[in-house]
This record gives sequence, C-alpha cells and structure tokens, in this order.
Amino acid sequence: MHTQPNPTPLATLIRSESTVSGHRNLYCFHYDACLDVAVKLDWDSWSCEKCPLFRVQEEPRTFAGNFANDRRGGQQH
Repeated sequence: MHTQPNPTPLATLIRSESTVSGHRNLYCFHYDACLDVAVKLDWDSWSCEKCPLFRVQEEPRTFAGNFANDRRGGQQH
C-alpha cells in the first residue's frame, strides 16, 4: 500500500514561525505538492497533522536552500 500526502485546511492562519513545525513537515518530500493543493483550493492556511506522512522524512532536504534547513532549529542565522 502506497501512502499519499493528505493536507487539510486550517480554520486559522499560522502567524508564528515557532508554530509552523507543529502543523507542517517542512522537510517532507511532498511539501511542495501539498502547498500547491492549498493554493489551488484557496485555503487560507493548511496542516499536515492528519497526513500519515507528517512524521516521515524529517531530515533536512539536500535540495532545500539554507533558509529552509536553518528553520529546523528554530533559530535564524
């Protein structure tokens, strides 16, 4: 069985970078595709929490820019 990404809309916006990691897996291989879904469906905000892949692939992606990988620690450089 192959698991598919499953983003879900959020009722409120994520306004703080410190709470993003609680709702989204920025390092998931499917993150960009889920973001595209949210944009196409005109969601104000979205979450990965109900997705079976939320806790999978949490290592920084080698193709992500330094900014994306720096976010993992919650500190800006």
